[in-house]
Amino acid sequence: MQELIQQLQEKAGLTAEQAAQSIDVIKEYVKGKLPPFIAGTVDNWFAGVSGKTEAKGEGIMDKAGDFLDDVKDTAEDWADAAKNKVTDFFNKEKDHQ
Repeated sequence: MQELIQQLQEKAGLTAEQAAQSIDVIKEYVKGKLPPFIAGTVDNWFAGVSGKTEAKGEGIMDKAGDFLDDVKDTAEDWADAAKNKVTDFFNKEKDHQ
């Protein structure tokens, strides 16, 4: 995340504190646009802001990949649950005929 803070300083002329605050605002905005179960993933993805350090070897692209994997897994779970409910519904309707 330090790389992103540095880019904000260089490209937008922000101080390190302003850059970190900007990232916090973006993080909260993203969390507000996504389902609540993803909030923890967003927090993990943005870890390293405000003086915290990133885990060694884990950059923003790794975190983005993890985030997208979590979203994919959740979407697959929802699709499976919906498929099962539709199948159950039609099986019950078929039994009643």
